[in-house]
Amino acid sequence: MHANTRPTAPRQSLFVERLLHDATMVANTSDRYATEPHVHDCDMLFVPIAGRFSVGDAQGEVQRLGPGHFVWFAAGNAHSTTTLTGGQTHVAVYVDPALWATALQAQGVQRPAQGMRSGSTALRALSQRMLESAKAGTGENYALCGALVMEAARLSGNPLSDGDPSSALLVAELLTEAIDGDLAQPLSLDAFAQQHRLSRRQVERIFRMKYGVSPLAYLQRRRMERAVYLLENTRDSVLSIALQVGWESGSYLSRMLEKTWAKTATQIRASGLNS
Repeated sequence: MHANTRPTAPRQSLFVERLLHDATMVANTSDRYATEPHVHDCDMLFVPIAGRFSVGDAQGEVQRLGPGHFVWFAAGNAHSTTTLTGGQTHVAVYVDPALWATALQAQGVQRPAQGMRSGSTALRALSQRMLESAKAGTGENYALCGALVMEAARLSGNPLSDGDPSSALLVAELLTEAIDGDLAQPLSLDAFAQQHRLSRRQVERIFRMKYGVSPLAYLQRRRMERAVYLLENTRDSVLSIALQVGWESGSYLSRMLEKTWAKTATQIRASGLNS
């Protein structure tokens, strides 16, 4: 008598009857996260916020992803997920298939292939706000949930992504967004690396690979560009401009201008305001 070697059917996860407003968000911040192959009775959007993940599908294909990507699995399609880093944060949005079909139609997207795609600044912001709402215990924010579904539907019109090695480089893009978002803030690479479950050295290496300069050199260049813009387009004092871009003295800004542009602040201002 031969042993039964037929593969075990993937576990089924039932969500449709528990969906609120046709979509429900679940946030997860555990250090380790792993699921055996399973299927849902609804569509699922998996959006990483921090850490790296390995995601497998029913065909045995495995892709790696992190912040800057998301995965859509249609109802009934088997998948599994495992963290590749010492910690992770993600949100999963479970969507009624009828609502997902409506979102795709509203975005003019027809029959997209399921799988991994590049995200967007809007998708990252929405997932972060949803996570913060969950941490605060304020309950599910249906407006944010609906907005994320619509943004993911829009992005589903784009080609599938291959994931790594390019996904690692998205860390560099996230760092540039953080730098450009507030040039006056000091650069905290240690905090950024910890948030993304990487070492400071890894972040610096990835950033240099992407942009050819160190994060500090990029910050200094962006501060200089912003200072020149403010000199040319406002009447703010040199000290005020220095403070706006994160430098503590007008004299330091003046030295940087002469070193980089071989011009004084007065000369730069004159060329802008008088043009």
